Amino acid sequence: MSELPKWPRLLVTGDPVTREQANEIIIRTHSPILWANDQEWNQQVAAAYGIPLDRHGQPIWREARDVYAELGCLDLAYLHNHQIISSWIGGCHGWCDWDGTIGCSNYNIGKWPTREEVQDDLDTIAAAWPFLTMDVQLVDVDENETVRELLAMWRVRDGRAVFVEPGELVARPTGPDLLGFVLALAVPGGTAWERGVSLSRLREALAQVRGQMPAQGQDDAR
Repeated sequence: MSELPKWPRLLVTGDPVTREQANEIIIRTHSPILWANDQEWNQQVAAAYGIPLDRHGQPIWREARDVYAELGCLDLAYLHNHQIISSWIGGCHGWCDWDGTIGCSNYNIGKWPTREEVQDDLDTIAAAWPFLTMDVQLVDVDENETVRELLAMWRVRDGRAVFVEPGELVARPTGPDLLGFVLALAVPGGTAWERGVSLSRLREALAQVRGQMPAQGQDDAR
């Protein structure tokens, strides 16, 4: 197994996708962690998904697993999107945005990934959406967002993710929006930064994906 540093930074650039494509990508690649500190948003998201909450206000995993299967959510290790709800200091984030932008540069993917695990994630993503065209890099950065080393690179084209020799950086690493985080904390409640989408757009995306999946038996857009 080809280990990488503990917290490699994810850099992605790619061709934008349509609103409908973004809806499907985000729903089917979202992190399975659908709760944060914003209890009201936790409840609204769970209700939109149709997932009951336990007495602690967290989704019941057994029920959530069935809903994720119904939605065709991908089994990913590291390359989730977090565009609905996130308690990370930088707020909601991911490599696909609700406006169709494909790209990111401000977050690390996790502890001690391997190249093989990232390759598996990219193979799964590329096969699910052959229209995706993007370049993906992992880099090692220091506390000043300076690149120590370009670790790995893949090109995603025509349903395949190909590992290539790293070349030039596809994007410059950036830090999380700490000013936005501080300003959000100043607002009563202080958790608005955990919300990545309006409730109406989330409902739209879920309804769209449910309508696209094979049957099993018998607020304003952002």
